[in-house]
Amino acid sequence: MNKNDIINVFQQVLENPSNSFIEQWISDGGKVMGYYCSLIPPEIFTAAGITPYRIRAAGSDSTDLADVYVSSQLCTFVRHMLNLALGGQFDFLSGIVAMNGCDQARRAYDIWEKKTDIPFKTIISVPRTPANYNIEWFKEELKKLIKAIENHFSVKITPQSLAEAIKFHNTTRRKLAQFNDLRKEPDPPINGYEASIVNIAAQIMPLKDFNDLIDKLLQAVGKEKRTGRYRTRLIVSGGEMDEPEFVKIIEDQGGLVVYEDTCFGARYYEEPVSEEEDPLNSIANRYFYRIPCARMGNSFDRRYENLEKIYREFKAEGIISQILVHCILNSGFSFQLKRKAKTSEISTLLLDRECRMKGYGQMKTRVQAFIESIESKARKEDKYNGRTSK
Repeated sequence: MNKNDIINVFQQVLENPSNSFIEQWISDGGKVMGYYCSLIPPEIFTAAGITPYRIRAAGSDSTDLADVYVSSQLCTFVRHMLNLALGGQFDFLSGIVAMNGCDQARRAYDIWEKKTDIPFKTIISVPRTPANYNIEWFKEELKKLIKAIENHFSVKITPQSLAEAIKFHNTTRRKLAQFNDLRKEPDPPINGYEASIVNIAAQIMPLKDFNDLIDKLLQAVGKEKRTGRYRTRLIVSGGEMDEPEFVKIIEDQGGLVVYEDTCFGARYYEEPVSEEEDPLNSIANRYFYRIPCARMGNSFDRRYENLEKIYREFKAEGIISQILVHCILNSGFSFQLKRKAKTSEISTLLLDRECRMKGYGQMKTRVQAFIESIESKARKEDKYNGRTSK
């Protein structure tokens, strides 16, 4: 299989809520646990012999069912997920684990609980401040989750099975990190659209199948060089972004997306879980103290420092911060980013968008203008420094 063949397999995985790999797993007697936040540790599900499945909005073309129960002022990511659930599109799941990521998702869980036929449903509470005095709270929530899974599925999650699950997931993270590090190259063999497809696929198919395919992909891309041209290197930041098509829109305008600082992007594979300590403590520490997302309080400075670090490592020339309309948490981060951009040398574009949107005309125009502003800035700097612009 060459690179394009493998990317196409991953792309097919993304098209609908279910996929052929999940269906085969279920046909063989396996169970699948849905979850919809990157702060929920999938290692716990793997330790129970259950395949983790990151819930997305793929395959939804309407929010009609969800709009019966929730306001149109909720973000469309939550509404599309809920619409699929109410339509029975997630009935292949053996269970779902939710959390208080945002109030919109938290309240949507109440509807999942009352109006869907998924056998196992539970929710955990994650503190909003990654302070030392809150870590025990988080551990207790994970212990409650483990006990609930054990009772419902008649399994035993042991320290040994958790340790094995940690190693299994870390293997996937290392492969994804190796794959995405290729994007640091001046002429990378993969673009952002392809990388986004692969990163999302890792979260919605059995990891053994994914690991086998990404091994083949790593071998295939080592033999190729990218033939396309790009005008500037960009980072996409923000919260939920499970649509590779959004990245493609950017790249069709001449940008090359070299990194996704998003919930379905780097937040999944960066920062492995320690394999040296007590397994449950290691899991809790990784998810609680990692580079924070917008739902964590007092997180902007640390998150922006990480963005600056990524910006340098991947030789980026601009940041696009995408925010789902009505996403209160990321709107707050966006406001702080906008203020920071006024004094920063990093070119930054704030881009509001809807989940599963069809029309990209205005977005294309704004991305084109942003890329042109970066090119203009580079020409001015070259002229100032006496260099010939590229």
